[in-house]
Amino acid sequence: MDYILEKLKKKSIYVPFFTVLILGLVTHMYMFVNKFPNSDALTSFYFDQNMVTSGRFFLGTVCSISSFYDLNWINGILSLLYLSLCAMMLIKLLDVKGTFNYILISALLVTFPALTATFAYLYTADGYMIGLLLSIVCVYVSRKYKFGFIIGGILLSLSMGIYQAYLSFAVVLCIIIIINMLMLGEEIKKVFFMGLKFVGMGVIGGVLYKIILTICLKVQHKELDTYQGINTMGSLSLKTLPNTIINMYADFAAFTLKGKVLFREGFSASVWLLVVIAFIALALIIIINAKTYKKPLNILAIIVMLAIVPFGNNIIFLFSERIEYHLLMRMQWVLYFIWAVVLADMVVDKTDLKNIELKKERSSKNAIVFFFTVLTAVSLCFYIYGNIVVANICYYNMNESYEKTYGYLVRLIDRMEQTEGYYPGMKVAMVGVVSKESYPETNITLDITGNIRGTNQTIIPYKAEMYANFMSHYMNYELNFLEGEELEEVYYSDEYQELESFPSVNSMRVVNDTLYIKLE
Repeated sequence: MDYILEKLKKKSIYVPFFTVLILGLVTHMYMFVNKFPNSDALTSFYFDQNMVTSGRFFLGTVCSISSFYDLNWINGILSLLYLSLCAMMLIKLLDVKGTFNYILISALLVTFPALTATFAYLYTADGYMIGLLLSIVCVYVSRKYKFGFIIGGILLSLSMGIYQAYLSFAVVLCIIIIINMLMLGEEIKKVFFMGLKFVGMGVIGGVLYKIILTICLKVQHKELDTYQGINTMGSLSLKTLPNTIINMYADFAAFTLKGKVLFREGFSASVWLLVVIAFIALALIIIINAKTYKKPLNILAIIVMLAIVPFGNNIIFLFSERIEYHLLMRMQWVLYFIWAVVLADMVVDKTDLKNIELKKERSSKNAIVFFFTVLTAVSLCFYIYGNIVVANICYYNMNESYEKTYGYLVRLIDRMEQTEGYYPGMKVAMVGVVSKESYPETNITLDITGNIRGTNQTIIPYKAEMYANFMSHYMNYELNFLEGEELEEVYYSDEYQELESFPSVNSMRVVNDTLYIKLE
């Protein structure tokens, strides 16, 4: 016990832990202590998380820790606990030494918009955070131990078995480590063998993931779903590969410059630009200080590795040609901001001022290092604050969406009960989504929340099961909705086609003991 307590006293443990906990609550407590569902959450009030048909064979296991109920507070606190472990492992993995840099890395991780999007699906977020943690640990053991890539490959397969997108997080981490080694002037041979270990980890992880997934599907007598084209996983052809690679680079550029996530308006764009300038300056300082510019092979390797960053960042594109790359799958973008912190830490740690003979030169170099490290810290503090505000705007909009949905369905139920021939428990055929002509868009946050998935809806349900669950759980009202072929028959019937869109007086009618409702 004394040994454990001594370990807990280390700054690299308690600083990230308390930073994640405190800033996590400041940023996300609005979501943790309320019940703001999105459309997916409406079908997940109790869900065993068996997502093997989506390739996530390990998700149910890790989510069972918090139970299969949608418990915001428990899921949220566990997510922050796992995220604090992620911050600790990143600090260890990237050899960060400055205490304030511990705070910056932890703060970036817990406030990044991709995490806000993940917390919009809080019923599964705790499991996803374990997946993120495994994607970091797999790189850590691969780097730190001679044969760690074997264990790393096993951990990577489990991370992908929770959420495949975290493969990109691991790949970008590997690229950052290799580029850092090259900038510090490490011998090419040493860097090459480190790269081989990372590749070995990736190959073992990918093969093992495929094997475990195949076994799980056979045992459960299931097949991969068509969602996100996951059923075509591993079937990418050489014919389509060039176009896929082009899309990877195009998406990287589009999200970085036009995604309205990394920056949204003039001020956040200025902050982002300052971080980029500081990043470049710090990298050059490291290269000059380490005299890496005298090693052409290192410089060439750095250029090559930088060129493959978009490929590694978007490696998930190789899973399917029909993938929709949404914000939950973009957590790896936070690593570029964390990388700036790491470079600042490296500059302070590696700059050898004692070898500069002239006091004037020493003073000048010290001033340059001081300026760009402070610029990095200040810019990132503004960026972190902006992310905190954005997260709370997102949760504000989710609250607005809930209230609007509740008000809309109160009107809908009231009209149903007033329709001649209606009685509780009768079959209901409802088709369409809310008419924007009858209910114009009233969302005032779309400039900010528009690209943050899960937080950008106005009326939450869009299909019968979601309407039924919302009414059941929030309004204590049960409906017997038609689905499948029965609903299709109603849709093409003359009686349905004659109806007008709700809230028109002629938007509902009882036909053959079934209530027809036209929303579209």
